[in-house]
Amino acid sequence: MFTDVTGELLCADGSGIEVDSRHGRVRVEWADVVAAKEIPPKASRRGHPHRTVPIDDLQRLMVDGLPPLTSEHLGDWLLRSAEGFTGRANSVLAVGDSGFSPSDAMDRCVDWYARLGLPALFQIAGPIGFDPSDHPVVAEIDRRGGRCSPRVAVMTAAVREIALARSAIGVTVDATTRPTDQWWSAASPRTIDRRTVAARVLAGVEDGRYLTLSDTAPRANTRLAYSPGWVGLFDLHVAEAFRGKGFGRALVGAAAREADRRGVRSMYLQVSSDNAPAIGLYESLGFSTHHEYIYARL
Repeated sequence: MFTDVTGELLCADGSGIEVDSRHGRVRVEWADVVAAKEIPPKASRRGHPHRTVPIDDLQRLMVDGLPPLTSEHLGDWLLRSAEGFTGRANSVLAVGDSGFSPSDAMDRCVDWYARLGLPALFQIAGPIGFDPSDHPVVAEIDRRGGRCSPRVAVMTAAVREIALARSAIGVTVDATTRPTDQWWSAASPRTIDRRTVAARVLAGVEDGRYLTLSDTAPRANTRLAYSPGWVGLFDLHVAEAFRGKGFGRALVGAAAREADRRGVRSMYLQVSSDNAPAIGLYESLGFSTHHEYIYARL
């Protein structure tokens, strides 16, 4: 009685939708639509979904977790601004084709950020150990005297494996759909210092959860951002006086169980490659590095 049409949604109007499917452009009238849902990016090779997703697709998907306040497309590129709060929300997601030469594209990006009073920052991703200088954008930035930041590791895992991590004794984890006063009180100093703009950024997360770990008072927090087939782990912070007690592990495990209950299979996070304690924790839970990225700045 039913059949599926899968592909990229091209448009939707009063009478139906058009989808770019593998068989070409398909028109479906609303009267014939029984159900519709987003699906995660298609794997580029065999294996666990969290390992096989293409780098570019995962880079695009992660925007859901830290959306900009202002954005504009330059071809496939996404220019993002959040008034300087975090690099991820204030950089060019240089994925795909800008439609211009590297030099012309860079001029347009520099002008866009200059109008906002911000420096031009470009997020450039590649396989583990990639050489940024091989990327045409980085080559152009080098020619102009720019510089690159240290690497960031994008780590992924199967949600069900991470869900096995159990909570520390004597603590509770509360999950809410909005950041509470308790959540804010356990946030990192950077987030608290920019609370006004951070709250506006988080308000743009369409499907998020805010986790706070407490015993007698809030000790640690993190948050989740859902995308089709995925959940992102962001802003994990444990108060310095309470580190080494298993609070971080308890929070990540609770986050994974929250996602598992919703049937989400894959999880990602982003961590500085020089943050050895955090990477050690994530690897011990079952995360592995999927790819890396750097920021190139003019």
